[in-house]
Amino acid sequence: MATLSRKRVSKAKSFPKGVGYNIPIPRDLLGSPAWLAMSHQCRKLVDALMMEWANHGGEENGNLKVPYDQLQARGLRRETVLDAVVEAKALGIIDAVRGQRSYGSRRSPSVYRLTWLGTPRNGLTATNEWRAIKTKEEAAVRVRNAVAELERERAIKRAIRAQRAAERDARRTALGAAA
Repeated sequence: MATLSRKRVSKAKSFPKGVGYNIPIPRDLLGSPAWLAMSHQCRKLVDALMMEWANHGGEENGNLKVPYDQLQARGLRRETVLDAVVEAKALGIIDAVRGQRSYGSRRSPSVYRLTWLGTPRNGLTATNEWRAIKTKEEAAVRVRNAVAELERERAIKRAIRAQRAAERDARRTALGAAA
């Protein structure tokens, strides 16, 4: 068997040329309970964030913005995007700062950070929150707790909307009776 020169071995091990910007994913992350516990929807979200990171040459980690339309184009349903964000955050794969749903000039989109990568602009090194999860069971518990908290938040919002609708209906009925 012929031995290869160091140059050829190095070239074979290097990132592929002509395929665009590459994103490093540590081997430890790929085999971690957090990574293996991700649902398909969560994985689509993380893939979209990695694509956004690569599109900005690795310079925008911590300020990654992925609109719902872009996520929808990758196969996520609008109704499940927030669930995927909550799951990925619970697993320590991403850090997300939720934006505000508003109209007009007051929009503030959600921004994301991939935790296994540093943020060059802030000088923050990788935080690797996913390393805190040691077992599949712990990952499942974290996801269940995060989803339950999100569901509680949604239930409160539904109750507030129902209360406001009832008050609105009562006002309309009172105005109709007065006329």
